[in-house]
Amino acid sequence: MPSTDRKQYTVLVVDDAEAHRYAIARGLRAEGFETLEAATGRQALELAPQVAAVVLDVNLPDIDGMEVCRQLRGAPATAKLPVVHVSAVFVTGYHRAKGGHAGADEYMIAPVDTKVLASRLDTLIAARRVG
Repeated sequence: MPSTDRKQYTVLVVDDAEAHRYAIARGLRAEGFETLEAATGRQALELAPQVAAVVLDVNLPDIDGMEVCRQLRGAPATAKLPVVHVSAVFVTGYHRAKGGHAGADEYMIAPVDTKVLASRLDTLIAARRVG
């Protein structure tokens, strides 16, 4: 998917740390995506049906990101939504595997390179549109 198409896709950035959320959202906007932001798992679940993909922190204050991902996968409106977990705290292979079992398409360690994240989102969004 060419980067010129990115404006038609909105990415939900979920992180309880305002600075992290801002940095990722700003980076994705610079790469051409539209963004929505959420600070909690509850907000993420409410906003997710409106977006093309979710960048989801694992460590959230109300519902952890793994459970948010499971709930997204369990709801018909969001079951195929691309989800990229991001964490600065849970960084081991065990955590990556746990994210995969929860249904995440990708697991990235923070801080993330937004060019790499944007490229990965391109691939995931295109794959979900075809499949």
